[in-house]
Amino acid sequence: MSANGSESGGWRAWRIGRSGPAEFPALSVMGIFLAAFSVFESERNALWVSLLYWQGAMLGGGVIAALIEPPLHRRLEGRPRLFAVAQVFAMTPPIVAWIWVLSTLVEQRNWNPGHLVLLVVPVFNVNVAVVILAWLLRGALAPRHRAPSPDAPPPELRAKLPPRLARARLIAVEAEDHYLRIHTEAGAALILMSLSSALAALKDHDGLQVHRSWWVARRAVEAARWRKGRGVLTLTGGIEAPVSESRAAAVRALDWA
Repeated sequence: MSANGSESGGWRAWRIGRSGPAEFPALSVMGIFLAAFSVFESERNALWVSLLYWQGAMLGGGVIAALIEPPLHRRLEGRPRLFAVAQVFAMTPPIVAWIWVLSTLVEQRNWNPGHLVLLVVPVFNVNVAVVILAWLLRGALAPRHRAPSPDAPPPELRAKLPPRLARARLIAVEAEDHYLRIHTEAGAALILMSLSSALAALKDHDGLQVHRSWWVARRAVEAARWRKGRGVLTLTGGIEAPVSESRAAAVRALDWA
């Protein structure tokens, strides 16, 4: 039972199987609920005994389920419904054994194996609820991936950029020796790539190479200055891109200024 996505740093980094720190507090709360409502005849015990029993039952069962889950997940990752059903059935026998040991100790009863059979149905029902709880937690805690802007860099460039820049609108690509400076509305970053490779990736983007070292997005152009056949484009964010004399006619023909 784990939330999708990875968490790093401090207490958020630990795992039992695929389970992290979000699931076990939820199991503990569920144990308090079951104890408070005297589930499965626990009203025969004092409240503090019921609380200890259900904390042991839920947290111990959670550890068992967490250890069982990874191999099932590897085999059934692409079949979530079958995975959930298989998980419930796989975790029930060992948890029944754990609850039998726990209840025998708490109730101070004889070690009667026949009591195992009586535990199967109630344990199975609780396991169904626990798996549903786990799925709800996964959905609530799963990272929400923002879709990239329609004017974001192409996939070849996005793969080399930090996520924040990869999702942002592309302004320009500037060649610097063997590197490219990718200008976006969220900032700029250097990546290792040739300009020719970048231009091939940008072939379907609405923009133009305006200089041997610059490609600019048409929507990013805010103003243009011309002098002696050459020009300078002012782009979003105050960036200035030169226009070479050999490319000035193509730029003017697009009516960017």
